[in-house]
Amino acid sequence: MTKSQSVLEKTRADAQDLHKKISEKMEKAENATWAEVKATQAEVNDLGHKMKALTDDQADAVKTGIKAAIAKLDAAGELVETKTDAAKDGVKHAHTAMLDSVHKATQSLSAAVASARATVAHAIEPK
Repeated sequence: MTKSQSVLEKTRADAQDLHKKISEKMEKAENATWAEVKATQAEVNDLGHKMKALTDDQADAVKTGIKAAIAKLDAAGELVETKTDAAKDGVKHAHTAMLDSVHKATQSLSAAVASARATVAHAIEPK
């Protein structure tokens, strides 16, 4: 195997490794972000439950204020989920685009490796 073939095969292997790393890192980032959002959402829900419990012993004017605050918390939770879903879709799109690019690069490198091997095989074949 020539030096250029070795470099070519190493580059192809690097591209394949990059493809794998992108998949692993994007999945890890997506899961970590989603876990953080869910943990924050749980805290918001807990606060909402505490606020609902507070309304029982309060005067009507205070109850109205607490209920308005609870409604805003609920709306914020829905907004967070909507925004998180949109961000998750954006991450998936970026992930797919990167994987596709690296996959195509790997295919091109594989074709180049095959061509280099064929050239060497043709050069050394008995005549």
